[in-house]
Order: sequence, then C-alpha cells, then structure tokens
Amino acid sequence: MNVQPCAIAPDGSDIVSVTIGDHLLQATVISFGACLQDLRLRNVDYPLVLGYADAADYIGNASYFGAVVGRNANRIAHGRCAISGQKRHLTKADNDQHQLHGGPKGSSFRNWQLVSATTNQVVLQDRLPHGHMGYPGNLDVQVTYTIEPHVLDVQIEARTDQTTLCNFALHNYFNLDNSLTLTDHFLRVFAATYLPTDLSGIPLGYEANVCNTGYDYRQIKPVKHQAIQAPLDHNFCISRAPGKMRALADLQSCSSGLHMQVLSTEAGLQVYDAAHVCVAAKKSLHGRSYSALSGLALEPQGWPNAVNQSEFPNPILHPSKVYFQHTRYKFDTKLDEPSAI
Repeated sequence: MNVQPCAIAPDGSDIVSVTIGDHLLQATVISFGACLQDLRLRNVDYPLVLGYADAADYIGNASYFGAVVGRNANRIAHGRCAISGQKRHLTKADNDQHQLHGGPKGSSFRNWQLVSATTNQVVLQDRLPHGHMGYPGNLDVQVTYTIEPHVLDVQIEARTDQTTLCNFALHNYFNLDNSLTLTDHFLRVFAATYLPTDLSGIPLGYEANVCNTGYDYRQIKPVKHQAIQAPLDHNFCISRAPGKMRALADLQSCSSGLHMQVLSTEAGLQVYDAAHVCVAAKKSLHGRSYSALSGLALEPQGWPNAVNQSEFPNPILHPSKVYFQHTRYKFDTKLDEPSAI
C-alpha cells in the first residue's frame, strides 16, 4: 500500500494517490473523482484501463476515465425532472442539451476525502451538498475499493437527508491487450433488451429486444466488427430492479488470453465504444494516443433518464433508505471460443 500526494485540486486541497493490491492484482486510485487511475495484473506489462499518466489531468477529465460519476449517472433530458412533485432545473455544462453524469461539477470533478487505506483496500467519501448541481438534499457517499485474488471489488454507499436522485456509475474503460482499437476483443452482455436512443443519447422511453439488431451480445461477438455496424453508447437492460448480484458482461481478448467478467447489483449496463475519446500520447497512461475503440467502457448503473420515465427502475433515494451498489471485476485467462467473423 502506497499513499502519496500527487496533484493539487482546484480548491487547493491535495489530490492523493493510493496503490493497493497483492502479488496478483494492483490498483491505483486517486481522490479526485475517486478515480481508478491504473489497474495491473501480474505478468501483464500494460494497464488494463485507460487513464492519464499525470493525476493533475483528471481535473479536466472530459472522458470520465475511471471516475465514480454521479449523483446521477448518464443523461437527464434537458436537465429537467420532478422530485417529490417539485420541478427541478438541473445544472448542465455549457452548450449541453442535457445534464450528463450529475452535472459539470458532479462527483467525478470533486476531490473526495481519504477515509482509510490498507494493503488491499482504500475508502473514500464525499458530501454533495443540498442544491449542488440543482439536486435537493445533502448526499453523503462512500466508495470502497478492495483487491481480492484476481478481483477488483467496488462498493458504493450513499445516504441523503432529503428525497433526491441517486444513481452512481463506475466509468472505467477497459483494454485487455494494449491494442490500438480492440481488434481482438470479444464481448458478451447478459441482456435480452436495450434502450434505443435519439441522436442526443436520450432513451426513447421503451425497451427493445436485441434480437435481430446490432446490439445482440447474448452470444460472444467481436467488439470492433460489431461496433462499426452499430455504434455503442447504450444501456443494456439487465433487470427491472437493482439489488441482486449477477453477471452483467464478459470481455476477453484472444490475443492476450485475458478474460474479465463484470458482476454487479445494478439494473443496467452502459456500454460505450469511446467514440468521442481523444487524448494525446504524451498524456495517456499507455504512452500512446487514445481515440475511438481505444477502450470499452462498461458502466454498471441505473437506467438513463429514469426519473422522467415511469416504466424505468426508480432512481429516487429517500432519507429512510440507503443506496448501495456492489460491482466486481474478475480476471482470468480462461477464454470462450469466439465465433468466426
């Protein structure tokens, strides 16, 4: 376990870097955005996640690399919703049509406090104050990163003193073989339906069957080949309610032999092909430029714009309840046989 200051946040506080792990798996987490900056597996000489080499670059983390995004992940149409019968106008970024990931100063752009750090675990916390980004209620949130043998385990817990929205997501981009465009990556998503969207990324309001679409990943498929035909920035509907730990997705590389399974209690999984990512080589964790398909974001979450869709799983958190998300990333070298392209 290694804890050290690594940059200065906009408010003048120290951004802290913490490296945890064992001889099999190591993770580096920074306090700004509670971001997973680096993830390394034994005998693999490259990072498994996209990120910045310099922690200071997370202050302007436009692609949300490794961040815990919230208090409401994904999009809310036009930044408008009603909470407890009261209309809310949420803060949007300049020139943005919708609110994204809790607003321009959401949890991914705040310097969380370090609560504790041990060899295999780091705990961070933050308070999103009442009125922050237009949301009611003081929301206290805590994230716990734990390394187990070949597993990164992440738990998020939150409480509020007023009824509010609460829907956090882990915004990690994965690349299991250090390739430029995921050429040898294969994906399976355990979902029979997904949410079609308009051109601005807002769901149309209904679930669609993945059958006979470019979004049918129930059987393992090549990411790059499939994403060229059907670009990926969609929520896959895992269940109608959160709470039960289940497998969401499998990602594997046939060139490196690495396999990752994503398990979570969340009802949805946003899959994003990094279409708008653009990072120069001198800034990236890998020392090479990032662009579309440099990594694949697999984001356990509640369904997008759910507060404005009565048929979607409810993202409201009441003071009497505790928000809890539990996500696990399991790594091994066991591969399924990918289908021929």
